[in-house]
Amino acid sequence: MNMLGHKATDRITGLKGVVTAYAEFLHAPKRIELSPVNLEKGEPIKPVWLDVPRLKLEAVKIKVPVIPTTVELGQEVTDSLTGFKGIATGRFVFINGCIRIEVTPTTLKDGVPLEAQSFDEQRVTPKSKAPAGGPRSGPTPYSRP
Repeated sequence: MNMLGHKATDRITGLKGVVTAYAEFLHAPKRIELSPVNLEKGEPIKPVWLDVPRLKLEAVKIKVPVIPTTVELGQEVTDSLTGFKGIATGRFVFINGCIRIEVTPTTLKDGVPLEAQSFDEQRVTPKSKAPAGGPRSGPTPYSRP
């Protein structure tokens, strides 16, 4: 379900707002960014990231089209600008259409894992068509009918 643009309420704190981003991960639950729609002292209230089950979704506040992605979680990828390589372990999709891919390196430096980095999806090039662990199910955004 496309949650972007929906009004939502946090079931625990009662915070109300609009879903302005969502994140999905290879090995963690999905999360959303909830942006309050009120001002506090004339300034926007900072958005918060929450686990999806905490939300009570309501009517659509802003219509947002489904944003297609080209990188599958689990794929081996390279950042075309820096050459940073690793596995796509997270995807962040924002209401403005921006998609960022979290890349976790598979190498160690001095025996310690390197920190994951996030890049705009357009900069990330998959090494192969299929994600690690098997072929992608279903059509790709570039499939022809």
